[in-house]
Amino acid sequence: MNSIVAAVLAISALFAPLVAAQEYTAPKLVLFNNVNVFDGTTDKLHQNMHVLVKNNLIETVSKEALSITQSTNVSQIDGKGMTLMPGLIDNHTHFNLALPGGLTAIEAARWDQIASTASAAAQEWLMDGFTTVRDMGGMGDGLKKTIDAGLLLGPRIYPSGAYISQTSGHGDILLGSQRDPQTSNMVRLGISILADGPDAVRAAARKNIAEGATQLKVMMGGGISSEKGPLFAAQYTDSEIIAAVEEAASRQTYVAVHVYHTDHIKRALNLGVMSIEHGQFIDEPTARLLKEKGAFISPYIGAFSEAVFQHPVYGKKGSPQRQKMEELLSC
Repeated sequence: MNSIVAAVLAISALFAPLVAAQEYTAPKLVLFNNVNVFDGTTDKLHQNMHVLVKNNLIETVSKEALSITQSTNVSQIDGKGMTLMPGLIDNHTHFNLALPGGLTAIEAARWDQIASTASAAAQEWLMDGFTTVRDMGGMGDGLKKTIDAGLLLGPRIYPSGAYISQTSGHGDILLGSQRDPQTSNMVRLGISILADGPDAVRAAARKNIAEGATQLKVMMGGGISSEKGPLFAAQYTDSEIIAAVEEAASRQTYVAVHVYHTDHIKRALNLGVMSIEHGQFIDEPTARLLKEKGAFISPYIGAFSEAVFQHPVYGKKGSPQRQKMEELLSC
């Protein structure tokens, strides 16, 4: 196991159900002895510490050894050589898009393969130390409910439901032979919704909320993975974005948009969008506007790494995705 592990990860591993039908009582006390602690607030590593966890909450962090008199429901872990740290948060995931081979592979897969691959991805994220994720398009709250019930190890998930896209937008991944959107796995299984016009966008937003979305994701610009939306294309009209913003506000949540160009970011912020996904070409005045609006940006800076060309989809020579990635990196 990697020497740096999240505290919640180490504790969560103790709580895995033995079998789905067997009742399992988690330890009330967990004592980590001689463990290094990174608290996330300073750059200092506190060495040889002792940490007591009670009912899944950290109760004591001490330089001195801790003793416990309780004899049942207790677990002690020798943490020598390991580090406890706060769980990490991944602001932008797509667990239902984790199938090797990208969008084409998803279209060729059955629902059970998509779901099981998403479950494997959730476990992988947890094992990498991510205890919370925002899934920014592609799933309702089904996987979240399974994890929350303790039937599967995984992070806390904030799902966005199906991502909402206009026809010919970044979320329009229909193949040439798919004239009816319902013939697409992405649409039929609720990974993507094609919605044109304010009323359709409003209906899509309500559907996502009904399926457990904690925020909404709207495709407001072109992107890398799709073939129909040019990289810097503006998408959706003001009235369509406002419809999504109004529906989110009615449930005391917010709209996040996929967008790159600074002019499109500015338009999104002025329409009430509160989360900018990607936004790599934001300029300083627009960044100041973002702060003024109290909004946030999730930049996904890995897209600026040359290592992205090792990805089986984005790095495939001659592919539209590779060409768009090269365009992005050249800007």
